[in-house]
Formats: sequence, C-alpha cells, structure tokens
Amino acid sequence: MDAWPFVGRDEELAAIETAFDGSDVDAVVIAGPAGVGKTALARRVLGRLRAAGSRAECVVGTRAAASIPFGAVAPLVPADWRPVGGPLGVLRAVATQVGRWGGRRRVAIGVDDAHLLDDSSVAVVTHLVTERLAFGVLTLRTGEPVADAITALWKEERAERLELGGLPAAAVDHLLGHYLKGPIDGLSRRRLTEAAAGNPLALREMVHGGLSGGKLRERYGVWRLDPAYQPGGRVTELVARHLVGLDASTRHVVELVAEGEPVALPALETLADAASIRAAEESGLVTVGRSGARVEARLAHPLYGEVLRAGMPLTRARIVRRRLAKALLDTPMRRRDDALRAAQWQVDGGVITHPDVVRVGARQAIGWSDLRLAERLARAARNAEPGAEADVLLAEILEYRGKSAEAVALLSDEPPPETTDPMLWAVTRAETLYWGLGAAGAAERVLMAVAGGPRGELADGTRSWILVFDGRCGAALDVARQVLARPGADPQGVIWAAAGGTAAAGFLGRLDESDAIHDRGLPVAAAHRDVMPWGVYEIEIAACLAHLASGDLIGARAFADEGYRLAVEAGVPMMVSGWALFSGLVTAAQGHLDVAGAMLREAFAGFEENDTFRFRRCCGAALAGVSALRGEAAEALRWMGEVEPFGAGANRIFEPWIELWRSWTVLSEGATSEAIGYAQGAAELARSADMPAVEAAALYEVGRLGGTVDRDRLAALAVRLATPFAEALAGAARGLATSDGRALADAAATFELLGHDLLAAEAATVAARAFRRAGRRGQSQLLSARAAQWRARCSGARTPLLLDGEVADLLTAREREVVLLAAQHSSKQIAERLGLGVKTVNNHLARAYAKLGVTSRAEIRTLLGQPPSARPR
Repeated sequence: MDAWPFVGRDEELAAIETAFDGSDVDAVVIAGPAGVGKTALARRVLGRLRAAGSRAECVVGTRAAASIPFGAVAPLVPADWRPVGGPLGVLRAVATQVGRWGGRRRVAIGVDDAHLLDDSSVAVVTHLVTERLAFGVLTLRTGEPVADAITALWKEERAERLELGGLPAAAVDHLLGHYLKGPIDGLSRRRLTEAAAGNPLALREMVHGGLSGGKLRERYGVWRLDPAYQPGGRVTELVARHLVGLDASTRHVVELVAEGEPVALPALETLADAASIRAAEESGLVTVGRSGARVEARLAHPLYGEVLRAGMPLTRARIVRRRLAKALLDTPMRRRDDALRAAQWQVDGGVITHPDVVRVGARQAIGWSDLRLAERLARAARNAEPGAEADVLLAEILEYRGKSAEAVALLSDEPPPETTDPMLWAVTRAETLYWGLGAAGAAERVLMAVAGGPRGELADGTRSWILVFDGRCGAALDVARQVLARPGADPQGVIWAAAGGTAAAGFLGRLDESDAIHDRGLPVAAAHRDVMPWGVYEIEIAACLAHLASGDLIGARAFADEGYRLAVEAGVPMMVSGWALFSGLVTAAQGHLDVAGAMLREAFAGFEENDTFRFRRCCGAALAGVSALRGEAAEALRWMGEVEPFGAGANRIFEPWIELWRSWTVLSEGATSEAIGYAQGAAELARSADMPAVEAAALYEVGRLGGTVDRDRLAALAVRLATPFAEALAGAARGLATSDGRALADAAATFELLGHDLLAAEAATVAARAFRRAGRRGQSQLLSARAAQWRARCSGARTPLLLDGEVADLLTAREREVVLLAAQHSSKQIAERLGLGVKTVNNHLARAYAKLGVTSRAEIRTLLGQPPSARPR
C-alpha cells in the first residue's frame, strides 16, 4: 500500500511548533500506543522545522541496538572522531558537534522509540536537551518501561508530554477515501473505524488485509467489507504483544470478555476468580465500568476482540460460549438484548437447554435486522423443539430473507390445530403471499378472515401497510383510520396502521394528515420496540415516502439523513440499505446526482443480502434514471437491464416512478417520442392507483421531456391537492406552454424552497430565455445567474430544458428528436425507431445541421456536451 497522507494532527503539530518557537521547555515527548502515529507526527515536525531553516536530525531506538552503548546516537558522532576518553569522550564529541549547529533555537533532534534507547544513548539525548544544545522531539510507547532520565524531563518540566490519541473520525474517512478511491458503505466504514479506534496503522493493516484476502471488495461501485472478515497479519501482531506474559487464568478472563463483550461483572465473577479478573484489568486488556445500573467488563480496544475471536480454537470457543450462556441464563435477563445473547451462545456452544429463549433471540435478531443470524437461531430452535410456533417464526424470517418458496412450504393454507397464535400465523402467511409472491388478493383474504376476531387490528394494520405498497392508497388510508380510531387498539396494530396511513396520506397529497398520523404512531412504536423492533423504522420510512411523494424534498431529506445516520450507528444492515435507498431517491429528485448515485449503489449492493420489502427493482431503476440524467446512456440501459428480470409483483406503488426513470433512460439514447410515451404512461398508472401527487409530477415530466402537458388535468390536480409543489408544477407547465417568464420564475422560487434544485434550475433557465426574447435583459440576466447557482448543485445533470437556448429555439420537435438520436445512432437505426424512411431522417438532419451551423455528428455531440467516444452504431 502507498504511504497514507498525514491527516488529523494539525493541533498536535501546531503545539509542537509553538513549543519549539516560543516556550521555555526544551523538548516534547509524544507518547501513545503502537501504531497511533507517533513517528509520523515527529517526522512531520522535523520536516517542517527543516523547511523553515532549522537543523533537524533524527535517531531511532531499536531493540537490536539497545545492547550497544551509544548505538542509537551513532549518527550524531562526528565522522572524524577517534575513540579516546571512553564514554565521556563520546558524549563530549556529540555535544561539541551539535553545539556548533546553533543551539536550542536552531537545532531539533528527533528520537523515535526513546523507550528502546540504551543507557549511553539516553545520557547523550538528555544532555543535549538539558544543556539546551538542541530541542528534543521524542516518541515513546505507552506501557513500556522508560529510563528515569527521560521520565525526569517532563516531571521536572523540562519537556511537555503529549499523549497522542486516536485520529478523529473525519481523518479516518479521509484515509479510507485516499486508498479505496471510491465510496464505502456505511456499515463497513463503521466497522473499520470502530475496530481501528483511530489507530492509523491498525486501519491500514485492516484495509490491506481485507483487500488482499478478497474480503474488502468493490460491488456496484461501492466498497463493502465482508461481515465474516477477521483481521490478521500485523494487526494480530499488534494485539499479540499485549497477550505476552499472561497466565492461563488471566487469559481465560480475557477470552470470556472477548466472546461475551460486554459481560456483567457478577456473571464474570461466577466464571473466574477475583484475582484473575483483577489481573486482566491491570494488564490493560480489560476495563471494568458502569453502564446504567450494571457494572460490565469490556475489552480496552475493539481490535483485541476481533483478533482474539479470530484466533481462538473452535473447541475452546464452544466451551467459552457454553459457560457464558449458562451464566446469563442463571440471571433474570432483564436487559433488552439478553435473550439474543443467550440464544446465540447456546447455539454457538452446541448445547440448547432453553429453546424458548432461542426463539425469543431469533425474534430479537429480526429487530436488529441481522436476518442471517435470525435464520440460524430459528432453525436451531425448530430442530430442538419442533412445532407450529417454530414453523411460523422460521417462515417469517425466510420470507424476510427472500426465500419465499421455502417459507410458503412451511405454512399450510389453514393454521394447524396446535397453533397458539392464529393472528401471528395469519400475518406471517399474508406477508409471505404478498412480499414473496406478489399475491395481494390472497394476502388480503387471509387477513380479512381474522380481522373480526381478537386483536383484529393487527390484521387490519398489516392490510393497510400491504395496500400502500400495492398502490391502493385511498383504501390503505381508510383502513388505517379505522384502526387508529379504535379505543384500546393493540399497539402492534396501531404501529402498522400508522405506517400505512402515514405513507398513504402523503401519496394522496394530504401531508398535514400524514404528519398527524406519523406523530400519533411514532411514540407508540418507540414505547414498544421490544415486541415491534421495526416499528419506528417503518413509520419513519413511511414519513420520508410521504414527503417525497408530495414534493417536500426538504422534509424527506431530513428523514432520510437522520434515518441513515441512526441505522449505521445501530449497525442494522437492512435498515441501512433501506435508508440508503430513500436517501438516494430524495437526492435524485433534488438533482444531486453524485450523492444519489453513491447512496443508491450502496443500497443495491446491500439488497443482495437483505431485501425484505423487495426494494431492489426500484433501486436499480432509480440508478438507471440517475445515469440517464447524467447523459450516460449505456450505463442507464445497463441498470435498467439489471432490474428487468425481477419483474413487477409487490410494490406497485413504485411503478409510476419506475416508468419515469425508464422514460429518462430511453431519452438518454435520444428517443424523445418514446420517452414522452413512458412519462404519459406513468401518469396514467398514478391516476389509476389514485396517487394524485405522483400523477401531477408525471404530467409535468412530459413537459420536461419535450412533450405537450395536459395542463387542464394538471391544473385540476393542483386545485385538488392545494400543495405548494402541485401549484408550482401547474404554474411551470403554463409557463413552458406560453413562454411566460414570470410564471416560470415564480415556479423556480417555489421549487427551490421545496428542495427541487434541478426543477428550479430548469425553470429558471427557460424563464431567462423567455425574458431575453421579450427584450427584458435585466430579468434574463438575474434568472440566468440564479439558474447557474441551482445548476451547480446538480453537477452533471443534462436535461432538455437545460440545453443551449439556440438548440431549443431553432429546431422543430421532430428535428430536435432526430438530432438527439443522431448523436448515438445511424440514420437507418433512427428510421427504424421512429417509423420513418431513411431519406426523411436525413432530410430532418440536414435542416437541423443548417439551422445549428454544424456539419457532422461529431459536432452535434460536441454541441450536446456528449463524450467523443459516443459513436453511431
């Protein structure tokens, strides 16, 4: 690996330079653990002092040279010195030579690994410092024995001791970006950052080990670290140093903490004697502290656990896990994740004594979205104690993991007689039918069959959620309202109904009602996280969708950013992927294409492992749309091809958006008529599903693509919705049709307030053109300047309304379509695509060439800002 850049140490660097230039101390001692960057900081200091005109020399302490008197300071001995006068002669010779260089204000001596200096070298270094012959910059490793003479430097205030901690998170991000040269998904970034704990050497070695072992790989343009990655190499060596000299009982304590971290101290005291626990703590490997009402033992550094778990023999690890499971099962297990930990230790230890706890643990693993672990625990529980309850749990998890066929096979058409919870069976069966098979009608029938019984609001709440994603928002909102109006409704039913109602109201353009339902359901979800761990996530996702559909991108972006941050902090893969998707959808709508592309690629890669709600098709289509907006036709077509095999099934609510992204994909090839057709089809889909907010956006999209907007319908929708976004769309459509610069300028201002930077840039661009044609040059220039500001936020976006004004003004609609196609296709291909004769195509092209003053397809590509590599096929 290349040398990593020097980052994150500006404050320390400034402090040392200040000590050299303007303080009374004569040295700075940089102390810290191995790999934290002491040497890099010292070298950077010496280099800067040297560049400023001072003399800077460096000596290094090593274990090999420690047995040789004056071995480390040999480079400071004059070349012509003769061995006379014994050790005192060496000291005098070095002092004389260094003294000639200019003294404390002109000379710096760096001493790397000062704790490894031999006694004679210590004497020379401390003499140079105390006699002010040179300024010392010393590094030493914490936890190592240090010569008294060096310790005395800071105890007697002749030196400042600088404790060097880990790099800040921003510096770690910079280092990852420097080496990987591309985005890294949120969970991989979190794991690397936490494991390294700011130690640049540990980070470097983990990245190198991941790359060389194929565990850190680029997938869809995003770097991902395999969850099974275990560090080795120099990372293992860093940790191994701390384990040297531990006796067997102390090491056992460390292993217990490594496998069970954190371990409650009372539980640990039942597994090991007090002396060994105290020795583990005194070694610096284990720390003991309070967490709420509990006192817990943890490892002092995250890497210790990574390395210890990776290197522990399987048989020993199984014994440790069994002991941990027994210790935890013997407690009241009051903490939220106790059941999950006890379940995992039973299964990993090979002995299941409490299958009921393993089932509870599997359900908790669902809550953490660790579906791979959830499946493993559910299978183990079912093997240990078969039955209907175990079947329902495993079927639910299999459906979440996309293993629909196996899930369906586990559940019969009717609940078996021994079913203890028919409602849970019905909900699981319905989810399997809808998310797995796309059978919305069958799922509804299963739920409606139990809706009139006890806890019927669970069935209705689930039905509301399914109806939303099936694109029947009016029905979804009606069902949600009924559940929320029931006194004493089951909290789970309230949560599902709140999620369904929040999203449905937003798609219907009733954002105030959507927000009210969200505010009603969120506290219930927060209060019942244990039984409904996905509740908060589903309600917040629904709110993000509602604001996105109704055109409030500022509100949607706030939900998406906060949701993604919290999901990464919690380490929940499925939720991270889900929030990455919705963050990508929002930023794509804003026109922030770089951010959108990165987030959508992260989501697409994540959905390979966990795609519970079948979002991958929507994600890939959105990536096609982002690529198309950047003018990357081949990439857009590739992404659209990626998702075609998925076909339509669940999530019909996304179909209008998918058709809009398809329209931009075919437009990127130059097929304007075809693109307009897809946009009109998207509007019809939205209308048939009663999604007026989405229909209004799709109608306006027709105008963005160069078609004729159904302004009467759009105006009627604006009246019905009465939202700022719908009204701005209607105003902009009117401005496009009538070249009304004022209407377009007003719409652009509203678009900006709602976060639609790309729509604002387009409207302002066309408004400036209209004002210029009307002779109002001042207003034109002002709008052009505003358009440039908005366009700068949408780097790389290329849409018809942003095209050069002369291209838009001079050509007829057919000429413009032929020109766009000609940039990438031959006349024969254009003729086939448009249903025209080749001669007709060439006539249109000739007229367009004459109007634009160009003579070739190459000049057309230049005019349209397309790369020279694009050639007619």
